[in-house]
Amino acid sequence: MKIIQKILLIISGILIALIILELSLQTAGFVASSYQRYRNNQALKNKSEYKIMCLGESTTYGGYPKELQNMLNQKYPNKFTVIDCGVPGNNLDNILSQLDINIAKYNPDFAICMMGINDGFISLSTNKPELETKPEPEPERKKISYLKTYELYHLLRKHIILILQTNFDAYYVLKLYCQKKYSYAELVCEKILESPQNDYSLASFLAMVQYDHLDKRDCAYRAASDIIENNKKLDNRSKNIVYRIVIDYNLQNKNNALMQKYIDKLINDDNVFFDAKLYGVIKDFINLNQKKEFFNKMAKFEESLDQCYGIRAIESMDKKDYSKAEEYFAKAEEVRLKYPREQTYNLYKLIVDKLVDNNIKVLSMQYPVRSIKPLKQMLKNEEYYDRIIFINNENNFKDLLKTKQFKEVFEDQFAGDFGHYKQDGSVLIAENVIARLEKIIINNGQNI
Repeated sequence: MKIIQKILLIISGILIALIILELSLQTAGFVASSYQRYRNNQALKNKSEYKIMCLGESTTYGGYPKELQNMLNQKYPNKFTVIDCGVPGNNLDNILSQLDINIAKYNPDFAICMMGINDGFISLSTNKPELETKPEPEPERKKISYLKTYELYHLLRKHIILILQTNFDAYYVLKLYCQKKYSYAELVCEKILESPQNDYSLASFLAMVQYDHLDKRDCAYRAASDIIENNKKLDNRSKNIVYRIVIDYNLQNKNNALMQKYIDKLINDDNVFFDAKLYGVIKDFINLNQKKEFFNKMAKFEESLDQCYGIRAIESMDKKDYSKAEEYFAKAEEVRLKYPREQTYNLYKLIVDKLVDNNIKVLSMQYPVRSIKPLKQMLKNEEYYDRIIFINNENNFKDLLKTKQFKEVFEDQFAGDFGHYKQDGSVLIAENVIARLEKIIINNGQNI
């Protein structure tokens, strides 16, 4: 009996722990997505003449679609409904997988596509195999799946299978991460790291999952600082992760001396992958010589080359050196035109194909500051090319950046030449979209 009681206590403990874990991991995402669904459903109640579906990532979610709806309401009351389908951290594969559902639910007349930045637009090393990120299809659920106990059963079953599985490797961890199964990725990392092997690259990946996605920042910091302080051998991308964690952690906790110590170590380290995200963390705390050294090292990495040019273009804009800025913008564009990432472009075209097949007018919109040329080049050989409306957000944002500093227009600089825009950016994009919508509708002989 005592053995049975112990087993029951263990099972109960695991069950309670899993419930707490899942609730803590899902609450923030659930609240955000629920609010977005609520806004979209409320918008659908309006019997408007035109429905606009906005596809994208965090640069769409809660950004220009909200401003677009407000401005359309003022100019053309009850004529337009804007549906925000942006999802933070989204990629093209996920957008494609949800597209049939969104089309059926919203039945849009227009689709605005500002997407692809999380997939990446350049690849100089085109022979590298791409990781398949599309999740395996789940079996169709019956009505019982809506019961909470049924959902809990599936949750418990997944965790048990995960614990019993033995063929763990880094590829499997990365697959879980790409599917946004962060708690499962953490479990697998910990399981692998139980072995006597000193896999510090995997340990740095675990620290990144904990720091960026699971709100376990103290734990992640301890692991990252231990790796750096003890000079543990890492590949350059893993070192990028641990430096970003230790610098940002000390910045957030106002430990300026420690932060500067790690910045100095970073700049002097020749085995680090230097990119825009890492630069964004340290740019306000480095001197001119350190900045020059960072750019020199960043330019050596193929995948960071367009970001490097983009950062230098923006900093030239802030200094009012517009001719130098255009020189760097042109170099960044040249890289993107010359070395397109085929997987990104193929997924982008699959999404546009499906929209066109459903008689939805596609507005292919470029990100702020960037040229429209790469998008046009991507779609130029498609039979529907002449039916696509291209929206360019290059000149309007460059004009704004001639009157304001970059940090006044953008929250961050994650892409090198742009980041998440503020209110002024939302207004610029919305105004640009409205101008194109008016032209489309009038050219079709319709009244607004």
